[in-house]
Amino acid sequence: MFLPLANTRRKTFRGIASRLAMALALAGGAAVGSAAIAPAAYAQENSRGFVAAYEPIGALIQGEMPNWAQASAQFETLVAAIENEDDRNVAGNLALQIGTNTSNPAFQRRGLEMMLASGKVAPEQLGQFNYYVGTLSYQAGDFDAARTALEAAIAAGYTEEDPRGIILQSYFDQDRVPDGITYLESQIAASGTVDENWILRALQESYDAELVPQANQVSALLLKQYPSQKNWVNALQVMNAINQLDAQAQLDLFRLMRTTNALTQRAEYVRYIENADPRIMANEVLPVLAEGLAADHFTTTDDYYTEVKSIADVRAPQDRAEVDSLFSEGQAGDGREALIAGDVLYSVNDYARAEVLYKAAVDKGADRDAALTRLGMVQALQGKGAEAVATLEQVSGARAPVAQMWAIYAQEQTGA
Repeated sequence: MFLPLANTRRKTFRGIASRLAMALALAGGAAVGSAAIAPAAYAQENSRGFVAAYEPIGALIQGEMPNWAQASAQFETLVAAIENEDDRNVAGNLALQIGTNTSNPAFQRRGLEMMLASGKVAPEQLGQFNYYVGTLSYQAGDFDAARTALEAAIAAGYTEEDPRGIILQSYFDQDRVPDGITYLESQIAASGTVDENWILRALQESYDAELVPQANQVSALLLKQYPSQKNWVNALQVMNAINQLDAQAQLDLFRLMRTTNALTQRAEYVRYIENADPRIMANEVLPVLAEGLAADHFTTTDDYYTEVKSIADVRAPQDRAEVDSLFSEGQAGDGREALIAGDVLYSVNDYARAEVLYKAAVDKGADRDAALTRLGMVQALQGKGAEAVATLEQVSGARAPVAQMWAIYAQEQTGA
């Protein structure tokens, strides 16, 4: 199944490893402690047993040729000698340096966690340290630990690299797409907006997992946050692909795609035309056919194009000649007749009188969701944003996602 989105998976996190290595190197030096800790400097704070255990390891990492591999091999001896939190902090600092100098992320993480556990990390560095722990945990696939550390980083005021993006991705990496979307919504509710790529990634994930309600939900989020033409394409094509819509509901989705310049494929134009039916909605089919031709989806020698055009060319003037009588008959008839007449007036862009007929269709018991959807559509197309939203919010069932998209369009156009 085709999805017109670029693959955004993990894009945000490219390059984290190199940035983290540099940051940890700084942390292992100026930000955390000296390149090689001299035990005598800690004699008053550290236990005697710990200082004694540290001395042979400290000797290994002194001088121009430090032996970090051997220091790593002897590290557990030092851990066993820990008696107090000052010992733990120094051991953690050493583990961080070992990990940085041997390119061992597990040692880096362990060192940072030991230092945090010691309670000796300066308050202004808590966010940074927790961020590093969270990132290292994420890269190791320990997603629960990553989220815990990253949330701690955020709570400590750390905002660089925006840890929320990694938290979101961690849910997706665990195939917990609904939880990821819930988290995404919580961040939008808290801050008003989030990175556009996060929403696109959520849309991709919900589509890939074939989660219809979530895909619809994220499509709406995307358009409310970033209503660009590109995103109308992204959202509406996903909705068309993932929802099982009947022909008439799909027609109303294609109508919105046309209105927002989101029709990009020949198959969409063909399905639009088939659902509208050139024998019934000829005055709508003809401009769609012309737009498909202008976009190079059809040619004038295309058998499909010539067949549809020949049918619609005959029917279109007949419908235009009958619109006044159809309007009167629709008003006088039952709900179904009002709905059908409203559709013909829609096809000739007579939205004001189509609105009258769709209201009659609702009042007279026609297909309520279809009539309400199209009533809201023609209200939106006339610039009646608030009325359109109020109407479209009443639509239920399979048509509800289509109605929601039209409501977003109405809001965008009129600020309703």
